[in-house]
Amino acid sequence: RGASAADARAYGDLLAADKQHDAAAAAYAMAIARGGENDWNLHFLRGTALDRAGRWSEALASLRRAVALAPRESKVLSYLGSALVSRGDGLEEGQLMLERASRLRPNDPAIIDALGWAYYTRGDLVRALPLLERAAQADPGGSLVNEHLGDIYWKLGRRYEARYAWKAAALYADDAAAPRIAAKLTNGLGAAN
Repeated sequence: RGASAADARAYGDLLAADKQHDAAAAAYAMAIARGGENDWNLHFLRGTALDRAGRWSEALASLRRAVALAPRESKVLSYLGSALVSRGDGLEEGQLMLERASRLRPNDPAIIDALGWAYYTRGDLVRALPLLERAAQADPGGSLVNEHLGDIYWKLGRRYEARYAWKAAALYADDAAAPRIAAKLTNGLGAAN
């Protein structure tokens, strides 16, 4: 009852680490209500917890609030931009956020990959390819970036390079990505997407 905003945040962090995302989101909401209204990080943490709990519309509102409070915070711009692109909900807005994040952190491989993927998703393969290659070079063990690189190589007709990139992606793929990547290795993009 007498917990401070810092106490509620610490509790939310513990719940998030234990993958109790709904409960973590509630703890972060409590922290916001107890004096954290203008703390962009609390809104960001709540938004990511809600997103991981499958509550995207609520997550979107929290993430937008975090961006409004911290328009130059690359972590927030990158997360929301990537989420918008991956959901197909606002590809242009997501791309613009990722471009801003990239200007703030031009050498971050995750941001480079996300921006390259945004260009790919919007059909701009010419701008996407050098970014995805650069991201894979910076993070050669990155499963997602190698999968993205394989996808663009396939689209460009570079089948051998696509399979090579997908094989690299398969090495470190998590349980959710492994079947998708295996399907790409077997059938290319036709059956996997």
